[in-house]
Amino acid sequence: MEINILAVVRILAENGLAKDVFAAFMAGLAGLAVILYAASSDLFDLKIFKFDPFAIKLPRETRIEYWYTRAAKKFESVLTGGGWSYAKVRKRVKVTFKREERRLRSETRRMLPEAVRRLNRDIALGALAIAITLVALLILRLV
Repeated sequence: MEINILAVVRILAENGLAKDVFAAFMAGLAGLAVILYAASSDLFDLKIFKFDPFAIKLPRETRIEYWYTRAAKKFESVLTGGGWSYAKVRKRVKVTFKREERRLRSETRRMLPEAVRRLNRDIALGALAIAITLVALLILRLV
């Protein structure tokens, strides 16, 4: 038995495969260690290490809510500080939104029938191609 193991080790060393096998072994070992670490804390309620990556407290500048809130406050200060009227801006946005909504509806009504026809044609051609392929495979199977 020892001779066979030594022969295998010698063949691996001569071909240069030992590095590849060792690299695959180390990658597998690292993956197994990560899985065991995650499983030990979740399944067995064990804390192997005191380090918990999910308990890290990040600074407030790394959170997206901080930047959204900051941008909203600056936008509000621009609107109120520049003599803008919120009601006027709201009315203008509402009118623009309704106009764009009407335009979008009319474009959809105009383009939708053509798109549906194209989709139905593509589905029919796909079903035909599948049917032809199945018939050809059946004929080849019978021959």
